[in-house]
Parts: sequence; structure tokens; C-alpha cells
Amino acid sequence: MDKQVLRVGYAVFIRKFFGRLVIALVTCAMLGVHAKSHYAFADGVRPHGGMTLENGLAMSYPAPKFSGIAAWLNGPPLTMAELKGKVVLIDFWTYSCINCVRTLPYLSDWYRKYHRMGLIIVGVHSPEFGFEKRIGNVKAALAHYHIRYPVALDNDMATWNNYNNLYWPAHYLINRDGMVVYTHFGEGEYGVTENNIRYLLGLKGNAQTISAETPTYMANETPETYLGYARAESFSGNEVVSRDASALYHFPADLPVDGWALSGKWTVTAEKIVADAKGAALRLNFDARRVFLVLGTASGKPIKVKLKLNGVSVGDSAGGDAPGGVVDVKRNTLYRLIDQKTPKNGLIEIETRAPGLEAYAFTFG
Repeated sequence: MDKQVLRVGYAVFIRKFFGRLVIALVTCAMLGVHAKSHYAFADGVRPHGGMTLENGLAMSYPAPKFSGIAAWLNGPPLTMAELKGKVVLIDFWTYSCINCVRTLPYLSDWYRKYHRMGLIIVGVHSPEFGFEKRIGNVKAALAHYHIRYPVALDNDMATWNNYNNLYWPAHYLINRDGMVVYTHFGEGEYGVTENNIRYLLGLKGNAQTISAETPTYMANETPETYLGYARAESFSGNEVVSRDASALYHFPADLPVDGWALSGKWTVTAEKIVADAKGAALRLNFDARRVFLVLGTASGKPIKVKLKLNGVSVGDSAGGDAPGGVVDVKRNTLYRLIDQKTPKNGLIEIETRAPGLEAYAFTFG
């Protein structure tokens, strides 16, 4: 499974050390070990109307329940029991995840086309960062991305854990009998997913799936890069990071590829870094076409951020949120900083024009 299309839950150590656990869980499930699962053959083995469930699970299983939901948006609370008789698509996502964001146009299109025919989409918003637990932030994201289907705030990851989920985004397709019959993790397979929705709804013929933004990868692309010390890797500054305390940093003469460093006064916390003075800056040596960064403002007041690429103005390589090489950080969310048109190496520098800038994680593609 391509690591660049998946955003793995929780810490980096889960990706590295718990892969075997996933395999064991799947094996146990197929052997009927999980006490809450009563398996049956997936619907995909029985074609109708010339269609089958493509890439369906070898063994379907009862959909886990929603639990621990902090709030429901775009509608009243739902239960799996009352959704029996409907085709349900569960989407585990979080609004600052670029991989999740790129799936949203497809989800909204499916909801528009198939909701009246019996499709229910539930976006289970399972936050990665603390600010994603705030209902106001999630409401703003729903408005920004024009999301109309129900969204459950899974702030304590209880529903995530019920599904033994590990990825953002993750899709679980459930038939009218309440059985999970198809799953997909990460971006892609949109045509397969839509045809499976149509199959479960009893619709004939193949889907006309829309085409939305797709990632562009390069060999040895820089991996997702966290800045808070709990998950930080590849810090290449001269100084030892001072945890949870303001400290003065200096850029090194050179940065290795994938390495990052700080200049000026910063406080490094477990989840993020916070600029303590105007002019504090962050550099990253990256290999990618596009660069995204989760940013926020500690005070809630807008902060302007100046960008450089390879030591000069970003010019035509500015991302959608950085016109003229300036980012106006108004809220905690994902910002599109660089779009180089083709994948290649670059050195990005981000300089804040006011204290209080928060930076969480870079993503690419």
C-alpha cells in the first residue's frame, strides 16, 4: 500500500511498529475470533444486473456502532440500527488532512446523486490535532467545502476504535442489511467505490465518476513532516530543541533533503511550534511538487506569513493560499503554500510577521 496516499493515525511509531498487529487483527477477523463479529459472505459473490461488488471483502461483517460522538452536524444523531435498509458510506476524515480534502468532492457528488435513492454518507470527523476538536472549526470546514451530509464529531476516537481504523481517509461501505462489504483506505479507487454504491442500491450500468484534484508524486518524495516534538523527525538545526519553553534558534549553513530548521524565538510543544516574536522563521528542504502546511494563530487574530522558495519570492510557484508569496493565516487549517507545476527539489522558508503563529505539520503531493 503506497505510503504517500495514506495518512496514518496517531504517532509515527504506530506506522513503524504496529503493521504486524494489523495483519494479525485481519487474520483473527477472518477466522471469526472477534466476539462481536458474525461473518457472512459479501454480496459481491452474487452478481445482479451484470454488476458485482468490485474488490469486496471476502467476508462481510456487522457495521460497528457510532459511540462517543461529541456532536452531530448537518442533521440529528444517527444509529446503525436505524440505518438498516439504507446503503451507508462511512468516511473517516479530519479537515486539516490534504488526503481527506481531496476526497471531499467525490463524497459530495455521490451524496448529491444517490441520497434520494437510499445512500447515507456519514463523515466521522476523527481529529488529529487538538484544534480539530472545536465544533466551530469543523462547522467552518463544512461550510468551506460545501459538505451537506451528516458529520459526527468523534473527538475521543471512540468510533474510530470501534472500526479498528488506522487511516485518514478511510471508507467503509455498508449494505442494506448493516454489513460492511467493501473498504478502501487512502485516496483513489473512486470509480470502484461509486460502482459499488450503485450495485448496493440496485442501479444498473457503470457510474460516470467526476474527476477532481489528484496528487502528483515523485520518487523519494519528502514524507509527512511533523513539527511538534511528540512526532518530529528530521530536525536539522544546530541547537537541541527546548521542549515547552521559548528558545532562540539559528538556521544551519545547509539543510539535508527532508531536513527542517528554525530561526528566531520559538516554543516547541508536543503538537506544534509557536513563534514567540516577529521575524521567526522555518525552513524545509523538500522533494515534491506541492507543499501544504497546517497553520494557526494562537490569539485568533490574523497573522501574515511571508514565503520564499530557494531564497527568492515564490512567484508562479505560489500555492492557492499564498498569492504573491504571502499567506493570511486566519484560522487553524491546512494551507496550500507551494505548487511548482512539476515535482522537484526546493527550499521553502516561512517567516511570520507577528508572534503567535502556530505550525503543526507539512504534507506533500
